[in-house]
Amino acid sequence: MNRDYDKFVDAKGLKCPQPLLLAKHNINQMQQGQILLLEATDPHTDLDLEVWCERFGHSIVQTKNKDDVFMFWLKKA
Repeated sequence: MNRDYDKFVDAKGLKCPQPLLLAKHNINQMQQGQILLLEATDPHTDLDLEVWCERFGHSIVQTKNKDDVFMFWLKKA
């Protein structure tokens, strides 16, 4: 199976700031250039991730919303 990410984090059902904290914890364990796929249901997750990525140099390379699940592909700086 071909994946477009290196690590997956399921943050569905969690409220702010938990999805962001899970993203931070997991991306810190990854190597530069790797992709983290985060799935969340909290609609405010996008704002948290945007600010965090901008501050620490990570990139949101893709976003998708399917059936009220927000998917974020984050590239580690």
